[in-house]
Amino acid sequence: MQRQMTRALVESALLAAIGVVLVLIGYYAPILGTIAMFLWPLPSAIAVLRHGPRWGLLSSIVTGLALLLFMDWFTALGLWVLFALTGITFGYAIRKGYSSLTVILLTSVAFLVGVLVSFLSLYVMAGFTPSDLLDNYINAIKSASEMSEKVLGPGAIENQFGDFEDMKQQLLRIMPGAVLVSALFQSYLNFEVGRRVLVKVGYDLEPLPPFSQWIFPEYVGFGAIMSFVALVLGQQYAVDVLSRIGENAFFMFSLILFIQGASLISYYLLRARFPRLLVGALIVYLYFAQGINTIVMLVGLTDVLFDLRHLRYGWLDEI
Repeated sequence: MQRQMTRALVESALLAAIGVVLVLIGYYAPILGTIAMFLWPLPSAIAVLRHGPRWGLLSSIVTGLALLLFMDWFTALGLWVLFALTGITFGYAIRKGYSSLTVILLTSVAFLVGVLVSFLSLYVMAGFTPSDLLDNYINAIKSASEMSEKVLGPGAIENQFGDFEDMKQQLLRIMPGAVLVSALFQSYLNFEVGRRVLVKVGYDLEPLPPFSQWIFPEYVGFGAIMSFVALVLGQQYAVDVLSRIGENAFFMFSLILFIQGASLISYYLLRARFPRLLVGALIVYLYFAQGINTIVMLVGLTDVLFDLRHLRYGWLDEI
């Protein structure tokens, strides 16, 4: 018993130190930070997997306290809430043997709670509101616009983004939907990165189906239609609450439907023996191509409603 406690203490302390290094890399190194950010939850998750939720929580607390040596306390608190909640939930869901999709959904809920707590802590401790954060973002764009005038000509960036105040108001309107989508996306990436790392320490997670075989439930299509109707009715009859709900819901469903359409396109391209790298590059292009991305979204809506590949009830060879 004593040996087991000592082992848990030593491993948790080591994982806490690794967590500190990962957070500092993600915070101070712009390029490496993007990669390190997806590894933040892993030390706490591994502690939970090896010794239980209590040791995962203690390890994350040690990491949070150590961060106080390198940054101000409310920044450390915000980062700690994010990686602690996400990591502990991620490890606990795997420890319980939940399916891969359930692990991602639970982790996204934890990430969403962490973001909300971080926003709340910033407001309580420093008076920052989402509007203030967007002001900083808009000011950064304005600075980039001014710096680029000599190269691209006067107003080039500003013309691209349009009126900055209108952009700020639009971002404020869709912020709830954007935060939810980012939580799902972040959790999915954490899962994919974590799955590959955890294999090295003896934990084999069941992967999701290949992207070319993804199929969302039918209610996603019905939800997209209902959200679009709510958006139109809210704007038509000047019902701001209905309009905002419809706008945020339609924003989320539109992204899901684009993913569904991209999955369908990748399926047929891969069947035609197109290189995977080329297919991936094409999907990225379709996402940023205005007008074409709407067509892909409509293709995704058709696939969700009619299951063009017969994935729900049929059998499909893995591509």
